[in-house]
Amino acid sequence: MATYFASAVHDQLPPTAKDMIRKLNRETRRVVRELAAARKPYTDNMEVQIQQRVEQLKQELAPYAESLDTEALRATLEQKSEELKQSVKDLQTQLGPYTDDLKLKVDQHLQDLQERVAPVTEKVYHQLMQRADQVQEMAAPYVEDLKVKLEPYAQDLQARLTSLYEAYAKST
Repeated sequence: MATYFASAVHDQLPPTAKDMIRKLNRETRRVVRELAAARKPYTDNMEVQIQQRVEQLKQELAPYAESLDTEALRATLEQKSEELKQSVKDLQTQLGPYTDDLKLKVDQHLQDLQERVAPVTEKVYHQLMQRADQVQEMAAPYVEDLKVKLEPYAQDLQARLTSLYEAYAKST
């Protein structure tokens, strides 16, 4: 749509305006080429400077990288690990009486809870079993009635499947 509008307006311009637009477009392209050419030495120079700085940093950091001896690092890590283990053991020794007392209290509370919950659990279990028996007694007549009603359908289905199987066996 915009292209169509621009084309329509361009067609209505006088020849001198069209000529001026062509000259302006040509001059704009020339200036862009000149700017790109003038900018190239600066961008190339900047790229060279960045590369030089990277190389300089690599050279400055190389001694540090080489000084990282893996054996020394491993030894330091092992030493720190042993120190940490010893700290944990010391802490366990210091807290020993408290942790033993806490363990006894937790065990006692669990025992008390079990003693309080056991009778309730037993009562709920018996009630649940009683209700299951009641449901079974209430449903028994319906189940028996359903069996009686479905028996003829089951026999008919069995007869049909048998005849279908026999027909299939004869055809093969």
